[in-house]
Amino acid sequence: MSDKLKNSLMDRLLKFQCHFTWNLLGEDVDIDNVEERLNDQIEFLPDALKHRMYNLLAYLKHLKGDHEEAMIQLQKSEAQIQESSISEDTDVRRTVMYANFAWVFYHQNQFNKSFTYAEKVETIIKQYESPPKENTLLLDIYGEQGWTYLSFTGKYYQWAAECFEKALELDPDDPELNSGHAMAVYRMEGFRHSSYSENKSFPLLERASRLNPRDTVLKVLLALKYLDMKNYNQGTMLIEQALQEQPESPYVLRYVATFYRKNRQVDQAIAMFKKVLFLTPTSCPVYYQLAKCYRSLIRMPTYYNKQQNAEAIANAIFYSEKAVELNKSSVGAHILLARVYMKANEHQKAKEEFDKTLTMKNMWPEQKQELHFYWAKYLMYSRKSESEAVRHFKEVIKIQSPSWFSENAIKELQSLAKP
Repeated sequence: MSDKLKNSLMDRLLKFQCHFTWNLLGEDVDIDNVEERLNDQIEFLPDALKHRMYNLLAYLKHLKGDHEEAMIQLQKSEAQIQESSISEDTDVRRTVMYANFAWVFYHQNQFNKSFTYAEKVETIIKQYESPPKENTLLLDIYGEQGWTYLSFTGKYYQWAAECFEKALELDPDDPELNSGHAMAVYRMEGFRHSSYSENKSFPLLERASRLNPRDTVLKVLLALKYLDMKNYNQGTMLIEQALQEQPESPYVLRYVATFYRKNRQVDQAIAMFKKVLFLTPTSCPVYYQLAKCYRSLIRMPTYYNKQQNAEAIANAIFYSEKAVELNKSSVGAHILLARVYMKANEHQKAKEEFDKTLTMKNMWPEQKQELHFYWAKYLMYSRKSESEAVRHFKEVIKIQSPSWFSENAIKELQSLAKP
């Protein structure tokens, strides 16, 4: 194929809505970790969603330069669509997949096959270019794009929410889209540690739960919001319902365990997280949550016993180091590891982890605030270095983002300024 024809083909590919045109940057994620998460989801989540996971897996294989394996994942996606589709709009669900096929063939220098799949995409688009059929196509594309961003990494949660919002403008009552939107907003609230609109997800989760009464994951997320709002009884009722409905789902159990941890039922949380770890042994979030549980036990009144305190420290270090090992791009896991080293008074390791984490490119402003804030507290109370602590409290405030950390850094500085 001549350069002119190849350039013409590339121009066509760039117009398609698919993983290759959604600005999914490999440098933002630990690709192996995302693959592990997707494989867990394929094992435990409903068949109707699996074609999307195979599509994303194909793109991840592309990022690793393994185009043969990318093709295998796309073939799995195609088979899954064929098995699970019961509507006349099956071709709509193939649009993103066919576009991905075209891109993979292009990268394999199989330009004729790439051209064939590009034509397949354009044929479907032409069939659905007029209202109201156009909405059917847009809903599927917005939905897949939203779920893809939600599966990639925290940096993309805002984009995920925006995709679901666009789709909901077309169909406000779609259960799956409401579910995706609620989850995206919920994750943004937890991810950014911001006091801004911190309960925006509550009504979204309520609505999504009404539209998806069988979705137990939504139920436990709503329970966590009730706990945040100090409505323990309502949260507990939803937790009990979810456990009755899906007692072996690792996703349900993980959020139930998080409910226990936040409610200071730490021993119950640890037991349940370990059950989840048995089901998903390479899950970074589970190791991360276990590390948080053990960190909370360090120097608690019931753990003043030296042996118990040493065990809590050792476990907190083990689980936080494992979380970082499993997902090297997780800023949250790195911050937790630094904080655990601080708790253990491992000064050199804490300093190394602090410095390393501060250089990570995918940090949110609130995460940088969190890191400086806890480093300042450590310097002030464990290292007795008030001047250095003040410098880091000021660093928190310099970062222009309203959060719990900026509010409390100001309070710490005001307290230090008092004679």
